[in-house]
Amino acid sequence: MLSPHFVEIEPFDVLYVRRMGPYYIACNEAWDVLLAFAKEQKKQYKKNLLMKEAIALGIGHDNPNVTSPDKLRCDACISYNDKSVIPSGEVMSKTIDGGKYAVFLHKGAYEEMRETYRLIGDWIVKSGAMVRGGPMFHYLNRAPRRTKPENLRTEIYIPIS
Repeated sequence: MLSPHFVEIEPFDVLYVRRMGPYYIACNEAWDVLLAFAKEQKKQYKKNLLMKEAIALGIGHDNPNVTSPDKLRCDACISYNDKSVIPSGEVMSKTIDGGKYAVFLHKGAYEEMRETYRLIGDWIVKSGAMVRGGPMFHYLNRAPRRTKPENLRTEIYIPIS
């Protein structure tokens, strides 16, 4: 059985882009828009949103087992502290809730995450944990599109009470 470790996090701010559609398409599109915004911020304003300390998150708002693919919502997010950055276009800002999270590690391709997520569901049922929201996916690789799929690492944060 997959076992988590537990963390308490403080609320933090992110810039994000939301897309709707099948996750494997919508999430890539959202990341393309957000990364283009970050590159423009660096080029035009000398603001490095992709510094080493930045946290890259994906948030899947809907369960693909019960929501039709065209209605799935996903957010591509990067943390930021420089409040002089002005979100524009499709880029918005929001605060990620703090609190207690169960954290699971997925090793390998994103396309194989469904099995890890199934095991997390088993853990939730067996542990009796009270989930208070949807999962967040913390992408640990600095350049995931240039990383071999078998070397990808993703922490899956499940907010619990």
